[in-house]
Amino acid sequence: MQTYELMVVLNSSDEWKDEKKQKSLLANLFEDQKHTIDRVEYLGKKPLAYPIAKQTEGVYLLAQLSSEALIVGQLQKRTKLNENVLRYLLTVKENVS
Repeated sequence: MQTYELMVVLNSSDEWKDEKKQKSLLANLFEDQKHTIDRVEYLGKKPLAYPIAKQTEGVYLLAQLSSEALIVGQLQKRTKLNENVLRYLLTVKENVS
């Protein structure tokens, strides 16, 4: 299993403080892929360096997930279609032995 970290910047709505809403959003992004969400961390509402889609603030979420292999193309498509996601960054976490 490979471990991934996903940083997501969402629109500045206060509804993202709810952990159920956060996991629901992440489950929708990774639909049809075998994965487990290990941890979701709410980092809070922060000002953006520049406006994105007329938003000056964003809510930051950091998620750690495990999967055999992610289909990154599907993730990119779903994030572009989701109006709540302003930006995202997916990284592979190195296994330190």
